[in-house]
Amino acid sequence: MKLLDEAREAVQPLLKSRLDTLPTTLRQRAAHHFAGGGKAVRPAFVLATARALDADHDTALTVATAVELVHNFTLIHDDVHDQDTTRHGRAALWTVYGTSEALLVGNAVCALGLETLDGLKGVGRLARCVTDLCEGQSLDIAFEQRAEVSLDECLRMSAGKTGVLLGCACALTALNAGADDEVVRAFDRFGVELGIAFQFANDLLGIWGDEQATGKPTGSDLARLKKTLPIIRALQSGTEAGAQLVELYAQGVELDEDQTRRAQALVARTGAREWAEAEIHRRVDLALSFVEKTGSPELTALAKLAFVYYSSLSSADS
Repeated sequence: MKLLDEAREAVQPLLKSRLDTLPTTLRQRAAHHFAGGGKAVRPAFVLATARALDADHDTALTVATAVELVHNFTLIHDDVHDQDTTRHGRAALWTVYGTSEALLVGNAVCALGLETLDGLKGVGRLARCVTDLCEGQSLDIAFEQRAEVSLDECLRMSAGKTGVLLGCACALTALNAGADDEVVRAFDRFGVELGIAFQFANDLLGIWGDEQATGKPTGSDLARLKKTLPIIRALQSGTEAGAQLVELYAQGVELDEDQTRRAQALVARTGAREWAEAEIHRRVDLALSFVEKTGSPELTALAKLAFVYYSSLSSADS
């Protein structure tokens, strides 16, 4: 957690200076969103990657800021798409200024992220990553309208929504450190696998997250009939509990509080929670295998945060 705190403190001045270049109205709107803070996971990985490769610190800070801006673009848009009313314990941007204004701010923040990288290597790579992020979100929205979604499809969507940006962050850092193509690819794979691990954690928190810790109602994904990785695993488990969950979802109506608690119990009885927890560990181990030659204790510590993050925010109830 110390690494996250240090990364947040290090990137904040440049992040603020970049946001200050936005036109007045957009800057004021963006200030509301960024006032909630954030975990600074991506900046922490960028700075740790830079240290592992003995890269220039100021260049790494620029990469970290660019990536963090793009990440926040996705958060602003996600809140609109999911109709989430809170973000980091504050009212989500769209609930204060309206959907149209929030989307415009998100677009401006994305453009600012790409502009921040101007003059360094990898602007095109980051732009392609934005396209991948949009595709991942598009798939996520489409899945909500489909009766059946395969686990492989959901994994591809999760890689697009979460994995590609963390992979891009690490790859951009390696690229600007002058690393060869093999090393850049290794750091990309490292980040993608960790991004999927964090997505597993987020999906579990969408079912069993502690409301006071996450700021979102416990079981919110189930209540809204979302098809996340553990939920799809449960739906396709072939168990009696899975069949009952299929019946709940087939009604096509948002679940009330009692139904949500029942759905939580059904998912747990299918073994999907244990499966998803094991997948976090497996993905973390796989990710670390790509960068083991660096021998970086910081990268190892940050990689293991995926499970710490889930454990610290999850409810004891199952």
